[in-house]
Amino acid sequence: MLAVAVALAAAGLVVILTQSPASRLSSDFTINYSAGALVRQGHLAAPYDQAALGAMMQRVAPDGAIDPRLPFSLPLVAALPYAVLSLLPFELAFRLCQLLSAALLLLAVLLLQRAAPIGGKVTLGLGLVGVLAAVPTWGAFTEGQPTAWLLLGATMIVLALRSDSLGLAAGAGILLAVKPQYLPVYLTILFAARRWRSLGAAATGGAIALLSPLAGGAAGLSAMVHNALSANQAVAIRLNESWIGVIGPVLPTRVATMVAIALYLAVLLALGWLAWRRLPSLIGFATLAGALAVLASPHALPHDLLILAVPAWLAIVLCRQGALPNPLPALLAIDLAILIDLRGIDVPLGAIVMTAVVAWYGWQFRQRAARRRRPPIGRAA
Repeated sequence: MLAVAVALAAAGLVVILTQSPASRLSSDFTINYSAGALVRQGHLAAPYDQAALGAMMQRVAPDGAIDPRLPFSLPLVAALPYAVLSLLPFELAFRLCQLLSAALLLLAVLLLQRAAPIGGKVTLGLGLVGVLAAVPTWGAFTEGQPTAWLLLGATMIVLALRSDSLGLAAGAGILLAVKPQYLPVYLTILFAARRWRSLGAAATGGAIALLSPLAGGAAGLSAMVHNALSANQAVAIRLNESWIGVIGPVLPTRVATMVAIALYLAVLLALGWLAWRRLPSLIGFATLAGALAVLASPHALPHDLLILAVPAWLAIVLCRQGALPNPLPALLAIDLAILIDLRGIDVPLGAIVMTAVVAWYGWQFRQRAARRRRPPIGRAA
C-alpha cells in the first residue's frame, strides 16, 4: 500500500512540474490572477463585471488561451492574495502560488497531527506522501486553485474542537468561506461539540468573507451569488465529483441547479439534526460530515476533493480506535476512481465510489459501536 502511495505521489510531482505554459494560462489561476490585478488597481467591483474581467484575462492570456466568459465566483477577500501575486509576471506568480499552497498543505498536516494524533509510526513524512498521492492535489496545483485554503480551514475547525480559540475559529470560517458550500457543514461539527464561542467566531469570520464583495457595491455581492449558482453552466455538470454530477446530466440546467441546492440543504438539515443529538462519537460525526460536505456539494470539481484529507485522516484515527476497518484500501479506490474520471468518462465514478465507501464504513461503524455497547456474556448472565 505504501509503495502505491509513493508511486502516486511521484506521478503527481511529475504532472505538476511538467505542466506546459499553455496549460497554466488556461487554468483557473488566470481568472483569479486577473481578478487580483483589477483589485490591485482599485477596481473593487470589476472582478464581478464580466466585461472588465474578460478584458483583463485576455491581456494576461492572449491568443485565446482561456475563455474570457469564465466568471470569478469567489468572495472579494479571496482576490487579495492574488492582488499581491499580480505584481509579479504570470509565470513567476503561478510558481509562487504553488509554493504557498505546498506550505499550507504542510501546515495543515502538522495541525491535523496536533488536532487528532494518529500515533504509531505515522509521521509527518507519511502524511505528506498521502496528501501528494491524492489526485485532487495534482488538480489543485495545476489549476492554481485556493483548495489548500479549504483544507487548512477544515483542519482548523477540527483543531478548534481541542482548543477553543476565537482567532483560530474565525480564521477557519474565513478560509472555508472561499467555497461557501463547505462552511455550514463544518459549522455543524462545532455545533455537535457545543463549542458555542468557536461556532460564533467561525460563523462571523465566514460572514465577513462572504460579504466582502460589498466593498465594491451591492451589485458585486449579487454578481458573486449569481456566478456561484451558475458554476455548473461554466463547466460540464458531469465533471462534478458529487451527487449532482451523477444525476445532473439527465436534467435540464435550471432543474439540475434546483436539485443540487435541494440535495445540499437536505444533507445540511440532516447533519444539523444529528449534531443536535448527543453523539456517541464526535470524531465519527466529523468524519461523516466531512465526506458528505463533498458528496452533497452543488459544485465539487476534482481539485475540491483535497478537503477530503480531513475526514480521511479522522477515519484513520477511528481505525486506530477500533471503530472502523482499515480505510486505506477505500481511500486508494476513491483516488483511482478520480484518476479515471480525469480521462473524461461520462459518469463521475469518483462520486459513486465515495457513496459506496461512506455507506459501507458507516454501516461498519454502527456495527462495531453496537458490539461495544453489548455487555459481555458472562456479565449479562
